[in-house]
Amino acid sequence: MSYRPDSTRSGETRTPVSPEVREGGPDFGRRRWRWGLYLGCWTFIGLLFVSPIIADALANQKKIVWGEVVSTFLDWYIWGLLFPFIYKVTRRFPFERQKHLSRIPIHVASGLVVSLTFLVLMLIKNSFVTGVSRGRLSFEILNGLPGYLLGGIEIFLLPYFAIVAFIHALWYYEKYRERQHKTTRLEAQLALAHLEVLKMQLQPHFLFNTLNAISALMHRDVEAADRMISLLSDLLRLSLEKDNRHQVSLQSELEFLNRYLAIEKIRFRDRLRIEEEVESACMTAQVPRLILQPLVENSIKHGIAMRSAAGRISIRARRHGDRLDLQVSDDGPGLADTVIREGVGLANTRARLEQIYGDDHHFELTNGKAGGVLVHLEIPFEEQPRIQEGAA
Repeated sequence: MSYRPDSTRSGETRTPVSPEVREGGPDFGRRRWRWGLYLGCWTFIGLLFVSPIIADALANQKKIVWGEVVSTFLDWYIWGLLFPFIYKVTRRFPFERQKHLSRIPIHVASGLVVSLTFLVLMLIKNSFVTGVSRGRLSFEILNGLPGYLLGGIEIFLLPYFAIVAFIHALWYYEKYRERQHKTTRLEAQLALAHLEVLKMQLQPHFLFNTLNAISALMHRDVEAADRMISLLSDLLRLSLEKDNRHQVSLQSELEFLNRYLAIEKIRFRDRLRIEEEVESACMTAQVPRLILQPLVENSIKHGIAMRSAAGRISIRARRHGDRLDLQVSDDGPGLADTVIREGVGLANTRARLEQIYGDDHHFELTNGKAGGVLVHLEIPFEEQPRIQEGAA
């Protein structure tokens, strides 16, 4: 690494110069690539226009006039030199609504200037090509400039306005892509806002239900109600940590669920039994935050609280290829009605799944084969969240 002095006085520190600075900056390679692409585009256009000349000569067994081929090919390099000016004028004075009439004189004047410049450069180019082919350089061909101006400059206006139309097409495409990008970003922000509302709706729901349970227990067992309040405070503290996350690992979700079940076990004592069958490979899978709690709460409400006998709730998690299979079931009376009436918890869960996964999920509430209610949930097995933290 070389150094350059900060001052001409000796004994002072010198600042290191990076390779990017010595080579003209970090964008040097990118600019060189753009200029190469630009040159390649005009070369390709030139080849498109000289190919018919060569093909016609070969088809009719004529001698290829290479001077004509080279001259036609170089014409497009001249347009390449003039293109930046046409681009700047077009972007500065585009044909827009309510302004297109005022733009016509500007582009006619610009077109005349460009056409005249092209004509002069073309005649100079023809002089060089003719001079090279004859062995001597002469600019006598420039004497024909007045004739070109009087009889054919409008011919050179056609490429100018073709280039203007092409620039407008690029411009409108850029605006379309920009609007599309903004629409996609707004839709994503709207979806995240909706998801945030659903999550905020779910948190007070389970809080109020737990407070109602504590209130009912307060008159029968004050000590148990006090323990429930203590556990509830820990649960709320845990739920408020990193509150902007919409997805967590299954392990984190189960830890939160076990704290919630600790409260319910105080309430139901020996009447509530929990069975948990979770494959170790599933612990890192990303799941929607607070996805299991409302399902378990629904099982407790309809499978345990509605009867005096002991009940069981089973929680299962398995991986099937690229899918995560979650099941929550109970051994209660099951669904009495064929039409399922979903409360806040289940309706919220269904809406959140649709918001995150779209059609790439399965959510079903049915009667279990051995009785009770089975909630079956299937989502993609992913170890990275689809919705990044703080995205909303």
